[in-house]
Amino acid sequence: MNRKWMRMALGMSIAVGMLLTGCGTDGSSSLASKGAEVSTQSEPKPAEDTGKTIYLYGNDFVDLVAPKFTSETGFKMEAVHYGGGEALAKIEAEQGNPQWDVLMMDGHGSVRSLADRDFLMKGWKPANLSKLSEYGTSLVPKDYAYYPVGIHAAAVIAYNTKLVPADKAPKTWEQFFAYSGPVGHADPAVAAPAYPLVSAFFQKWGVEETKKKYKQRFEAGMRVYPKNGPVGKALVSGEIHVAALQEHNAYELKLAGEPVEVIWPDEGAPGSLRVIAISKKTKNPAAAQAFVEYMMKPETQAMLTSLPSTESLFTPLAQGVQMRKERRQDGSFLLPPAEWAAQQEAPIKTWFADQNVK
Repeated sequence: MNRKWMRMALGMSIAVGMLLTGCGTDGSSSLASKGAEVSTQSEPKPAEDTGKTIYLYGNDFVDLVAPKFTSETGFKMEAVHYGGGEALAKIEAEQGNPQWDVLMMDGHGSVRSLADRDFLMKGWKPANLSKLSEYGTSLVPKDYAYYPVGIHAAAVIAYNTKLVPADKAPKTWEQFFAYSGPVGHADPAVAAPAYPLVSAFFQKWGVEETKKKYKQRFEAGMRVYPKNGPVGKALVSGEIHVAALQEHNAYELKLAGEPVEVIWPDEGAPGSLRVIAISKKTKNPAAAQAFVEYMMKPETQAMLTSLPSTESLFTPLAQGVQMRKERRQDGSFLLPPAEWAAQQEAPIKTWFADQNVK
């Protein structure tokens, strides 16, 4: 990864905010998020909406769902499409005069950080929470600062079949880090799913052990790219042999006939939880809340999983909605608790950037 990108990545990482909470942990806490608790906070009673357009910041699906939401509900919404790091940096830059009303992005740790620093509306319990699956319900935070709508693999193991025989391909994350050839993944400060990827490793093995693994991996050949698209191109070209690649990109290459095979490790894939959050300073809370309800509807999630795009490769969190058949049906996720991921975000991103420029 070149120094220009590293300066950008580190700048975004610091822009997200150096959290004041401590970062000492041995990574021994459970990978499964704790069950939701009922909030004792009273639901806010917002003033009447202005009726003006509300703005949705985010990545996957925002360009599609914003006009559909407007068409089906009458609320005016405009999507502003950003990468994950870009959206977070934009929200930071606008904190004195927010231009956004709703955020929908991957990475519950990053959004938890915004909640902990009082950027988000809290305490409102949507009616459609009752339509979430059991797993989806377990991911709802007790303060209702954000709402989970889907989860996908921040990375699966993908390898170039022309360069790596099937019997030599890494099947576990330990084997990925120990692979003898060049490997790569996206930058956690830039690509929305990449922080969930690396934070899953830091939580799984513990901070110090994961630092050790990454240092050894950088010495053995590790490339970091700004986003998952360039990672996929590097894999196909042979620049890297194996990638920790977001499942959308990995399956897209495989389904397109490229020399790429996908492995979803039995131990689980790092999970990228897609959540929705509402700005604490929105002047149109009713419209923003209507969008949350809309995205949790089984009909909306069924529509998204039926799209021909590989963005539809995710685990829906509404009851009764089926995932696409192309992905592993019983695949599990490595998902650190949101509070842990939020506390560790700035330290991990900064450490990762420092290693990358050495």
